[in-house]
Amino acid sequence: MTPMALMLLTIARAFLLVCEITLAIPLLYLVTLALGATIASLRKTSASHKPVSSQAALVTRFAILVPAHNEELLIGNTLASLAQLDYPADAYAVHIIADNCTDRTAEIAHAAGAYVHERTDTTKRGKGHALAWAIDRLMQGQTHYDAYIILDSDTVVAPSLLRAFAQGIACGGKALQAHNAVLNATESATTALRWLALSLMNYVRPLGRNSLGGSSTLTGNGMCLTHELLLRHPWRAFGLSEDYQYYLTLVADGERVLFVPAANVRSVMPTTARQLQSQDIRWETLNPDASSWQRHMAWHLFVDGIRKRNWVRLDALAELLTPPLSVLAGGCALLLVAALALTAPLQLLLAALLAGALLMYVCSAFALLRPPLGVYRALLHAPAYIVRKLWIYFVLRRLRKHTNAWVRTARTASASGENQP
Repeated sequence: MTPMALMLLTIARAFLLVCEITLAIPLLYLVTLALGATIASLRKTSASHKPVSSQAALVTRFAILVPAHNEELLIGNTLASLAQLDYPADAYAVHIIADNCTDRTAEIAHAAGAYVHERTDTTKRGKGHALAWAIDRLMQGQTHYDAYIILDSDTVVAPSLLRAFAQGIACGGKALQAHNAVLNATESATTALRWLALSLMNYVRPLGRNSLGGSSTLTGNGMCLTHELLLRHPWRAFGLSEDYQYYLTLVADGERVLFVPAANVRSVMPTTARQLQSQDIRWETLNPDASSWQRHMAWHLFVDGIRKRNWVRLDALAELLTPPLSVLAGGCALLLVAALALTAPLQLLLAALLAGALLMYVCSAFALLRPPLGVYRALLHAPAYIVRKLWIYFVLRRLRKHTNAWVRTARTASASGENQP
């Protein structure tokens, strides 16, 4: 090998090592969260694992808010689910926000006995605006609610949802997040892999973060905000990621979101790759203003976290900067291939350790939630799923015109919760 070739090989190996160290940082963070979640599950230390106090439940009055935009296909299932809640009927009320609807959403909700708030505003469109409008309206009304629960319009809830939230509030929670899961996990390979991704994001990570003293995120579905919290922090999040924006605002202002795994909500996920692509682009896309806001928030969390030695803010920063699972998986695969191509033993060992860490993190969802066999079989489709996600993340989302419009994702009317995790 010539001196020039040897020098290039050395540089390539050094660069590969730097890449591996960079990827190791978020993977170490995720493995730590998985271990924290496992320990919390074994010790049952979370507030929701404690016996529910009937007295606490009876003194907590809930308003259940369901923003809906042309959801006549699935809103009936949600209302039927809410009718089965194991909670005093006079201690909660269901409010449907029919936002710029042109279908039978409001009519179906009226027939089911829910309070219906019809909103038409062609300028201030989107879930965030609908929520701000409805929350302000209810908080200024004659009926006092102790807390407001926000659900998606394609959601099936556990009968114990309100009691679990009441317990969390009794334990001091002001902002709470339910376990936001997938209803139709075994309907297709697409929904099964979506179950895995959301179980890691919406169960393992928040449980681990709470167990280590951090804050859960807010996922948009199954959020519970007390009246007291909303007085201090009114809902003013209007982007496509309004739930995440509101969560970061809370953490930056010194609040902490409590994860309540016993509060279960499940929603219908797209069953085909085309439907999934539409949803993913919407979830992943941030308009330029939102991207700038997140960069500013990241710097604010870092500075305040260091200055005040505040773990909650630093943990929120780590969560914000952690790449998507598909990016981590693709990175591990590329590093393994590069280490083999460069015949670099040290780099190959590190790449294998990184892949093992990722596998450990992924397996934590299976160990903690024990899904049906169909979810395990769907892992055969994981490589194609990851490639598609990478294409969406790096290419398609950058080609899409940024918009805050509320665009409904096409889904099937899956309503049965049988054999679901």
